[in-house]
Amino acid sequence: MKSIVFQLVCLLLITLSSCIPVKSVFLGRPDSKDQLRFQNSNIQAGEECFAFHQSEDDSLGELKISDWTNDIPFFVTLNDFVGTHKIRSLAIIQNDTLKYQYDADSFDESSLHPSYSIAKSFTSALIGIAIADGFIKDEQELVVKYVPELAGKAYSNQLTIEHLLNHTSGFEYNLSTDATIYYGRNSLKTLDKLKFKTVPGTKQHYLNINVHLLGLILKRATNIPPSKYLEDKIWKPIGMCTDGEWSIDKVNQQERAFCCLGATTLDYAKFGRLYLNKGVWNGKQVISESWYNKSIKRATTNGSSFNYNYCWHIGLKEYGDFMAIGLYKQHIYINPKKNLIIVLLNEDETPLKAERVNWWFVFRQIADQL
Repeated sequence: MKSIVFQLVCLLLITLSSCIPVKSVFLGRPDSKDQLRFQNSNIQAGEECFAFHQSEDDSLGELKISDWTNDIPFFVTLNDFVGTHKIRSLAIIQNDTLKYQYDADSFDESSLHPSYSIAKSFTSALIGIAIADGFIKDEQELVVKYVPELAGKAYSNQLTIEHLLNHTSGFEYNLSTDATIYYGRNSLKTLDKLKFKTVPGTKQHYLNINVHLLGLILKRATNIPPSKYLEDKIWKPIGMCTDGEWSIDKVNQQERAFCCLGATTLDYAKFGRLYLNKGVWNGKQVISESWYNKSIKRATTNGSSFNYNYCWHIGLKEYGDFMAIGLYKQHIYINPKKNLIIVLLNEDETPLKAERVNWWFVFRQIADQL
């Protein structure tokens, strides 16, 4: 017992000396309870609630799935498969019809699930809308226009909004920064400590701070909190049925734009439907087609990679699929060729099982059988 106490005291001292929020020591890795631990901004649903058609055919549960978790490529049914991983919720929607839904014990259709980095794709969409609304000229604008706190830092006069979208900002990773913007009371304390490691536009390095800055840009450009902007521009227009929430820091009431949305499984699916239809919702252009095209494309210039663009993961050319992905391999999977949306929401899983399962292959196995 004394050894455990000693280790905790040492960890606490290290945390204090490195400016990492004390809360991060006690809360540890993010989990679904974080939605309750942090202050949230409410995202109100509108009067119109879009509902997917319900399939009367339950045969989808008999689809054959193999994920290599046991090193043997044997097939099991989808119904048997969902119990072998820490899945909170899984929904398969094709042609606007909910063909399969699984909710683990203690979860149901009204449960709010944390988005983790799925929120990055929402933030990207809001940047595109803010450009269409005229609040931001374009993604080539310099970040210092909206975040003057970065002025004077090396390369800050070259950093554009697009660099943040593509994670090619050149910022140096810092554990304290990550911990502060997630667990801290004042996420803007990190601005003074940001340092560049490379010239913007030369190397892709996935960092939460990039999208957190996009949230700050949204707030300052529109003079509207990102949660309210999301409510007005996406949540209500696409018929989200349930109020959502977005975690904010205590001091600035600033949304954690890189994570921390809370929504139901089927409301996440509606965001997938919006992108499945190239930004159009029931005949109305919610996200401009030009922004959709910029987002869902392969770009290897200016430090970008072949499979990631504007906060979206780009799949295989053969399938034409793409995904919003969050921690613990949460997904909004979109396959336009099959008019298919799959939402997967997971808990933390043992490292070995998490490493072996390739959810992209699982989704494509499902798609191949539809």
